[in-house]
Amino acid sequence: MTLFAVDALSVGFGSARASVPVVDAVSFSLAKGETLGLVGESGCGKTVTVMSAIRLLPSPPAQVTGGSVRFDGIDLITAPKAQLRALWGNRIGVVFQNPMTSLNPTFTIGFQLVEALRLHRPVSEPQAREQVMAMLDRVGINSPQRRLQQYPHELSGGLRQRVMIAMALICHPELLIADEPTTALDVTLQAQILDLLRSLRDELGMGILMITHDLGVVAEFCDRVAVMYAGRIVETAAVHELFRAPRHPYTRGLMESIPRMDTARDRPLATIEGMVPAPGRRGAGCAFAERCTRALERCRAEAPSLADDAAHAVACWNPAS
Repeated sequence: MTLFAVDALSVGFGSARASVPVVDAVSFSLAKGETLGLVGESGCGKTVTVMSAIRLLPSPPAQVTGGSVRFDGIDLITAPKAQLRALWGNRIGVVFQNPMTSLNPTFTIGFQLVEALRLHRPVSEPQAREQVMAMLDRVGINSPQRRLQQYPHELSGGLRQRVMIAMALICHPELLIADEPTTALDVTLQAQILDLLRSLRDELGMGILMITHDLGVVAEFCDRVAVMYAGRIVETAAVHELFRAPRHPYTRGLMESIPRMDTARDRPLATIEGMVPAPGRRGAGCAFAERCTRALERCRAEAPSLADDAAHAVACWNPAS
């Protein structure tokens, strides 16, 4: 059953008179209990797409210029703010990219977690504190009672990330959006965070939308993956299929740029030449054409579309076979 569906979503930045397109007709869906990885290099539009879809970006400057978004049958684009507030932090949980800037530095961890719970659940403060301590213990934070009295700056990066996960999960959401949840963490903490999210996903049956640029995280954690470039989805497939046979030249470039243990010491790492075109300067054709070694004349003149019904879909006029 589809839980979250984004259909031809387009987003621009600016005013109503002059809006620069940033996200162009992006479509994907997520089922209950499924994990979808939205992957691409920094600046490709991953976070803007998802935060616009759940209406968390301020408008202006961000404006949804086309498409629709549905969460469990609710149209999020037209939903009133009161209905959105009832969903945010309750049925839709978000782990933001930087926990230090997402947590309020002037309030204790306990105050912020209790507030998040009591906003959506009719519980007393003592009951809320008990549930908060149980969730902190569930996400692997030791001495939860002591942590309630601490401020964000008193915690390590790993603990702050776990606090953000606890806050996102405190109301047992049906959809969890995790925006780079392992960024800036060492590999041990990364593995612990992913194991934690996997176990909570299986326990709560929630869908997870993982925003990341780390293909290693995608390979280990996700069921399906959507590759994004310059505001568009260029390839979608099951994770095992994408890693077995990537078809879009951009996806193949990302794969080839991953450092490997068997790479010769005197051989430089593979790179994708050129730069991502700036919003508003992407032209009529494929945005990747100027960096692509397989580009045809048609690629520069006409943008390829992504098949909606294909198990392995690619938006490319000359994909790898």
